[in-house]
Parts: sequence; structure tokens; C-alpha cells
Amino acid sequence: MLAPPFFAAAVGASRAPLPTMLPPPARIDAPASAPPRRRRRSADAPARTAASPSLSRNPPPMKPLLAAPDPSALAPRTLAGLVVRPVVREDAAVLIELCNEHAEQLALERRPYGPPRSDALELMEVLFEPPFGAWAWIAEVDGLHVGYASATAGFSMLERAYCLQLDDPYLRAPWRDRGIEAELFRQALDAARRFGCLNLQCQSPVWSDAARGADAPVRALRMDAMRYVVRMDSETAEA
Repeated sequence: MLAPPFFAAAVGASRAPLPTMLPPPARIDAPASAPPRRRRRSADAPARTAASPSLSRNPPPMKPLLAAPDPSALAPRTLAGLVVRPVVREDAAVLIELCNEHAEQLALERRPYGPPRSDALELMEVLFEPPFGAWAWIAEVDGLHVGYASATAGFSMLERAYCLQLDDPYLRAPWRDRGIEAELFRQALDAARRFGCLNLQCQSPVWSDAARGADAPVRALRMDAMRYVVRMDSETAEA
């Protein structure tokens, strides 16, 4: 599915950022009548006398504290030498190699979807030609390509809003369960925010370890559903 023009505009560095579809969070104000805090006087402090200047009975209002999650819960689990970045045209060969490895790992699950295209024409078009319909990120450790994640544009008629659909991330075996899945997830989450999407949807097999790792930065709601696939090269599609 190709993305609408506003997705392409969001990617361009020269364009202004798009307004989000979600309303801004409500401001949390401090209580109107917060009691003044009493300071404990040390034993060697001079006693207060009638001539001592009196404390103000109307102290300045306390600054409101905004509700926020524990920063440590969202702090990236950095790995020395790790770089996660968007793919560029020069990454096409590496991306296809990673995709082929990913497809071999999921060969049984992906069989109903049909064989992959023999050329990369559609892949290059959807990633690098406007209107953009997909995005991908490559993970590198000390210049070595270790995995990737990809997402596609989606739209829901029921919510009347765009969404970003994240596919199951892939990492080469020696680099799994080292926090890289979470960093790939962050890239997709940031893209969904920049594009003004209503939500980010993660698609993965029920047994996927990578999906559980990607869930680490924020807790997502699990939606169990049946997916039906009709291949265009099958007899069913001709009915």
C-alpha cells in the first residue's frame, strides 16, 4: 500500500513537521492551596525575636509537576558501537540480504503469502520514491550489519486515521536479546509520532521472541485476530 502525499512530506527534511492527530496532553496543575513547607531550624540557629523579619504568609506558588513515566524505563539500553539508522539507496544490497535471511527463518509461516519477487523494483520504489509507502532501519555494530526493521503505511476507515504497521524485526543470531530490538522499535515509534499516526501496530508471530524484545520500551496492547490471505496467483482469487 502506497502512502498518501502527507507521508512523503513528513520525510522531507525541508518540510515543516506535520501536526499530530492526537490532542496534546492535558496540563496537570499544582493544587490551588498548597500548604507552606516548614523548614526545620538547626540547634545553633539564632532564636527568632519580635524584631526579626517575619516570613511571608503568601509564598510563591509551587511549580506544577507533570506526570511522566520513570525515565529509567525509557532509557535506551545502549550497546557499545551500536548505530540504528534509516536505510538509504546504497543499503539496498545489504537490506535484501537481511530480508532473505529473515524470509528463510519464517519460511513456513510465510508460505501462504506467496514467493518473493525476483527483482527489487517494487522494494526500491516503495522505500525511495514518493509517495513513500514503507520505511526501514538498519542496525550496525562497529560497522557490521546485524539486523533491520521495516514498517508500512496503513489507514483505518473505522478510526479515520493513518497508522504505521511495524513488521517483525530481524537480527542475526549472535546479536539477539542484547537490546537492539528495542532500539529498532524506537525508530518506528519515533516515525509514527513524526507522521502524526494514530497508532503504531506491531505484526509478529505469536511465538516470536523478537516481538517480546521490541515490547520492552513501552507496553503495547496485544490484539489477537485471525488473518486471511488470498494469493492473487491462486484459483481462489479468480472466483
